[in-house]
Amino acid sequence: MAVHLTPEERMRRGRKVRLHLIVALLTLLVLIAVNALFTSRYPWWLWVLTAWLPLIAGHTAWAMGLFDRARKEP
Repeated sequence: MAVHLTPEERMRRGRKVRLHLIVALLTLLVLIAVNALFTSRYPWWLWVLTAWLPLIAGHTAWAMGLFDRARKEP
């Protein structure tokens, strides 16, 4: 169960996830271009994509508050 986050915290976490996704996409675009120029027979950039996807999924889950412990109201 997700913890209720303040709107400010939700926006801050969302910005961090978007930045992570943009960096990943730009890096992959560069790697795809390098792969196409030098070794186009073997798409080795897929290994980078495969490694990066769980990181982005985990970061997204964190941004949603899925890893936060439920805070008990006093």
